[in-house]
Amino acid sequence: MDVRKHITELAKKINGTIILPESGDLRVLKAAEMLIKDGIAKVILPAENKEAVKAAAAEAKISLSGIDIIKIDRALLDDKNVEEFVKARQKKGVSSEDALAILDKPLYFAMMYLKSGQADACVCGAVYDTADVLRAGIHVIGNAAGIKLVSSYFLMIPPEGHKIVKNPILFADCGVNPDPSALGLKDIAISTIGSFQHLFPGEDANVAMLSFSTKGSAKSKTLDKIIEASKLLQKEYEDMKDVNIDGELQFDAAVIADVGKIKAPGSKVAGHANIFIFPDLNSGNISYKIAERLGGFQALGPIVQGLALPVSDLSRGSKAEDIYMVSAIMLLQKGS
Repeated sequence: MDVRKHITELAKKINGTIILPESGDLRVLKAAEMLIKDGIAKVILPAENKEAVKAAAAEAKISLSGIDIIKIDRALLDDKNVEEFVKARQKKGVSSEDALAILDKPLYFAMMYLKSGQADACVCGAVYDTADVLRAGIHVIGNAAGIKLVSSYFLMIPPEGHKIVKNPILFADCGVNPDPSALGLKDIAISTIGSFQHLFPGEDANVAMLSFSTKGSAKSKTLDKIIEASKLLQKEYEDMKDVNIDGELQFDAAVIADVGKIKAPGSKVAGHANIFIFPDLNSGNISYKIAERLGGFQALGPIVQGLALPVSDLSRGSKAEDIYMVSAIMLLQKGS
């Protein structure tokens, strides 16, 4: 599968709008140019100083043709949403003046612009750190319905000719939650299943709840939350034929069919998993980096999920191509 082509073609059909608040960064400006050139999306760049953005782009020989550069102005935001934001901040002891001033910051302005219905996704994180992005997302956008825990996933793209994995897989949560509870793991899995379905419509979601044990091969209190989360998820999706969940499963049982048949006979997931839910941030973060650095996988993310509207959290080491691809991915979450 040509993943880049698959995702960008799906994104083109949406005909959406991306807002990129980090308009002073040349990587972001280059990604904006690429998105317009390839017809992926309309692009909005909010700026405190429009002329400075234009000058930076000109010096770097980046074309801003077709890109909408807007000056940050609260008058462009939905009054009702702004009022709700101010009231929520006041409950936290922030004055109305200070709450309004927060919306003059590019990150918060972009989030509120998104919530005001004038964009379909906000892509950021090349400059802002994860804590800033998530804080703004939670305060302005809020959580998705029924989801209490915001999380993230990595789209893991196998190298050409990989002997085991032929198509992209999802790892979660590798970037946000240090030690989620059983209910937290449930939220992470639900969000990741939704992300998978937007990326690969029509494909079965085969979810492996990962552990150091398979089907009771070991006993430990640390396994309890994984087993409980697996049962909760199986009940949640019992009427959906295109979603299969199993756990607890060791990684080899989840990815290698012969091992899966021995360790988890009869499982629809064992040997066929394409979504991997890790029990904690340690295991998830370590695993994606091993897959990336030793296994040759391309790790695209972390991509935020669990918010009511599409918001990204790029790596601060992102290249323009990464920002471009994450923008396309975020468009696929439109309406999720």
